[in-house]
This record gives sequence, C-alpha cells and structure tokens, in this order.
Amino acid sequence: MFFQVVAADIDGTLTSSGELSVDALRAIRRARDGGVCVVFVTGRIAAELHTEFPGIAEHADALVLENGAVAVVDGQDILLAAPVESALDAELTRRHIPFRRGAALIATDGHHVAGVVEAIGVLGLDCQIIRNREALMVLPAGVTKGSGLRSLLSRINRSPHNTIAIGDAENDLSMMAAAELGVAVANAVASVKAHADLVMDDRDGKGVAGLLDGPILSGARRWCPPRRWVDIGVFDDHTPAQLPGSQGRIVVTGPPGSGKSHLIGLMAEQWILAGYGVLVVDPEGDHAELRELDNVVLVDSRHNLVEPPDLVEMLHPATSLVVDLSALDAEAKSGYAHRLRSVVEAHRERHGFPHWVIWDEAHLLGRQREERWVRRGGYVLSSFAPATLPADEVDASDVVVEAIRPDRAESVANPVQWATIRYGTDASRPFTVARRRTAHIRHRHKYVDVALPRERRFYFQAEDGQPVTPAATMRDFGQAILQLTPESLQFHLERGDFSRWLGHTIADTELAAEVACWEDEVAAHRAAEIERVRRQIADAVRTRYLEGRG
Repeated sequence: MFFQVVAADIDGTLTSSGELSVDALRAIRRARDGGVCVVFVTGRIAAELHTEFPGIAEHADALVLENGAVAVVDGQDILLAAPVESALDAELTRRHIPFRRGAALIATDGHHVAGVVEAIGVLGLDCQIIRNREALMVLPAGVTKGSGLRSLLSRINRSPHNTIAIGDAENDLSMMAAAELGVAVANAVASVKAHADLVMDDRDGKGVAGLLDGPILSGARRWCPPRRWVDIGVFDDHTPAQLPGSQGRIVVTGPPGSGKSHLIGLMAEQWILAGYGVLVVDPEGDHAELRELDNVVLVDSRHNLVEPPDLVEMLHPATSLVVDLSALDAEAKSGYAHRLRSVVEAHRERHGFPHWVIWDEAHLLGRQREERWVRRGGYVLSSFAPATLPADEVDASDVVVEAIRPDRAESVANPVQWATIRYGTDASRPFTVARRRTAHIRHRHKYVDVALPRERRFYFQAEDGQPVTPAATMRDFGQAILQLTPESLQFHLERGDFSRWLGHTIADTELAAEVACWEDEVAAHRAAEIERVRRQIADAVRTRYLEGRG
C-alpha cells in the first residue's frame, strides 16, 4: 500500500456545525483497521480540543496541535518549537486584547490582527501570524502545520511522500504542500481549493469519508499529482519531459551504448533530490557515484554484500541505496535479485518505501509471469532487450523511455543525449536528455580492474595448441594484446573480434569504432598485398614462359 498516512484537519474538515462527522469517524476506523496511520492536525490548544471533543484522541494514531508546535505520540506531549516569548502576553494584556495561551502559541480573534502585529513590532519578536478563517494564531517563526507534520512523520519513521493531507482553511495549505497529495473538502476556502491536488465532491466529514473509502487510498487508482513530477529533459517545443514522482511503472530500453545508464542515473538523481527513497539494483556498477548525493548509501559486492533481509533494514523514508552487484557472476546476480525482490516488496507493503525500485539489467529477472510486477507502481525496469522482461511488463507500463544511440561523430562533438518517451498509449516523442549532477561511471573506468563474469570475458585463439588465459579486465586485455603471436593477433583482427567485444560487451562504442577502423585497415592492406602478389606471380609466369614463343 503506497499511502500509509492520512493527515486530517479537524474544524471544518472532520466537523459540521461543530460536531464530529459520524461518516468520517467510521471511515477512519476502517482505514486504521486496514493499516493506515491517521493523524489529526489542528491549530487548537490541547485543553480546548479535549474539552470540546472528549475522547477525540482515540480516533487517531497521533496528534499535531497548535498549528504544528506540539505533537502527541503514544499519549506523550512533544514540544516541536520554542514557545512564543511571554513578553507578548503582558503586551497584549496591556492593550486589552483577549488571548489564549497554549504550550507554544497565542490564539485570539482575527479582528485583533492590527493590535497583535503592532505589539509584536514593539517588542521586536521573531513571530509569525497565521489565519484560520476567523481565528488568529501567533506562532514561533517557521512553525506551520506542514513543519509539525513533517516532524511527527520523522519521529514515527513515515514519509511525507506516503502521506495524504486533507483540510479546508488557510492554515492547512502548508500541511497539504508537505504531503504527497493535498486534498480539499468541498467546503474549503477558495485559496485551499486553488492549491489542492484534488477537491472532493462532498463537504467536511462526507468528503473525508469519500477519500478514505476511495480508490486512491486503496491503491486501485495510482495517481501522482503534477507538482510532484520530475524533469529529465526537454522536448523540441521547450516544454519539459517529465516522469511521475511516485507510483509510476516505467520501462527504459535502448541498444548497448545508447545512454540507458545515463538515463537511469538521471531518474534516480531527480527522485533522490526530490526527497524520495530509491533502491537501485546495479548489476554492472554504473551508479556508484550516486553516493555523492545526501542520504545515499552504496552497498558494494566487492567488499560486503548485505543479504536482502539485512539490506531492507538499512532503508528509511529518505534513504536511498545503490546495490552494486558487478563483482558477481551472472548466476549470482540473478539469484540475489530474485531473493531481494520479494523482501523489498514486503517492506514496501508495510512501510511504503523505498518509493522507487530500479532494476537495471532487468533481463536478469527472467520472464516468469508474476502479477505483482504488472499491478504495482514505483518500479523501473531497464534492459537493452525488452522482450526478455517479465511477461506483459512493457505493455502494462505507464511510461516507456528509449535511449537513442547517437552517431559516433556527433557524440564526440556534442555529448548531449537523445531519447524518446511514451506516456501510456500516446505516440513516442523525442527529447533532449538533461545533464546529471553526479558523474556517470563510464565503462572504460569500470572494467579496468573489476573482473567480468566468465561468459563475458574475451577468449583468445589457442597458440600452439595451448589455451590463452581469457581477459577478465581491461588491464588483462591490454597486456594480452602485447603478448599475442602475430598469427593469433591477425586471426582476431580479420574476424573483427576486438571491436565486436568492445562494443557489445564493454559498451565502449567510441573505442570499438576506432578499433574497427584499424581492423578494416589490416584487412584492406592484406587484400591489397594479396592482389599485388597475385599480379607479380602472373606477370612472372607470362614473362618466363609465354612471351617470345611463336
């Protein structure tokens, strides 16, 4: 289940004419029974809240009070901000402005705003004023419902990206902005409706019940609001090429050397920078440099590959992991990926994160039909051979991105990469791929000392009946070239073995193209020499035996 938390305002959202909505409370019970964490977020002071709504805390898993300044978790009050200075109490009293003091805020009626502002100015206090319909609250600077909700979610190990917030008044805007999805009930003020991602058809408690019982919370409808989409490039008309920030199903494909790894790294980068948790399963060691970003941890198979049950324990709402499997052979990579998959799925079901699981070289997963791939969002499958992906995955995907292999001359002069993107059943559109913040590990660096699996090493022709040790790294390959006999070297050059291996296995298209020119040159020179000798022999025979005879 993607949405794990629902944060709801109380007055005007859960209430109608000052009474808690029975419809809303019943829907809240059903949601909590289904594993959803419900948080009430209000501007009210605790004592006043409990006096007017006795037992209200029993309907929620946690409370955020005083417009974000106080939290209540497991019955314990937690002060989230320093209180407004008591000097303001005396100044308001001197000005005959009635007020109520909470643990952190001061509350009064909205028509006293001019006097309150003047009092704060006289004292030189660092405070802010928040309106809630006709009410006025004085809070420490920077404290909002949004800041309080974020602080609470951090304490209970939940993510704002797995949260829906629903409200009706101006002070709910920050809470709605902090959550992945901000929802307004039908009776919300105009500014709240204008900024909401979704406006319910019904008022107050019925609107809340409609949300809790509806398809978005259950996961039947996967939808990411437009403000959460991330940019990965630009179309020819200068509009951005974008991907959903959450819940999407994405396939990335393209031939070797076309820039798939750059695209995958760019996607991960953009989601990480937006605060999403990303798990990158990296069979080829292309994405280790993502660790330069905040809250990214590299798990390296060359040193200590953590087993899947321990790996998921490293996950937190805003933590991302890159699992580098490049030191394993193909069978070990596939086995690890299969073990990891079920463990991660179970973790996401309980906690909602990681928000994205990126399976690079996804053909390692095989083609077995497993419906979870098709139903769930938050996956990226990348492969040069989409036909090898799990059954129906391409057709069921929301977005298909295909990297385009650039012309070699163009790629050297202009490193900008190109791709196409298709949303649903729409036609594919070409776009220019954005540059990345972190470096993409090029294959020529990756393979210097990291051994290739046996099936991807270069196997040389046997010399004098004795096999030559295959090249497992580029260092091995370069040294072996110097030691080959001329006969073996010529054998591989004439067959084009070197350029084919460099292009298809190492994916170094630039070096492969350069070596291919040299292979062609050897073949051309050899053909020219053969033709020269052919003519010389024919001329010698003609001169010695045929000319001068009658």
